[in-house]
Amino acid sequence: AVRAIRAGDTAATVARKETPDSPSSPGPSGALPRTTPAETLATVQAAAMTGATVWIGYVNADGAASQRVIAPVRVEGGFVTAYDHTADEIRTYPLHRITGVAELAEEA
Repeated sequence: AVRAIRAGDTAATVARKETPDSPSSPGPSGALPRTTPAETLATVQAAAMTGATVWIGYVNADGAASQRVIAPVRVEGGFVTAYDHTADEIRTYPLHRITGVAELAEEA
């Protein structure tokens, strides 16, 4: 339980790359990222190829929005399979339920 709480805190406070010229910028801290479906797919695919970790906004089947820090492993058939740092397990997400994706900032 403690690990899940810490992972949720990490997802809410993780540093994201800021791109002020882009309308898909994550905006204020804690706001869900917004990207077009094409940007979402391209970013998640690139993360899967490079082993990068990304921050996503996600809406579940009940319409509840959440934010997650994931490390995509595979993208195929409209789904992304990733290690979800928030839940501390491997999960599969339908791409159409991802509201946006943001790369994590480089740690100094």
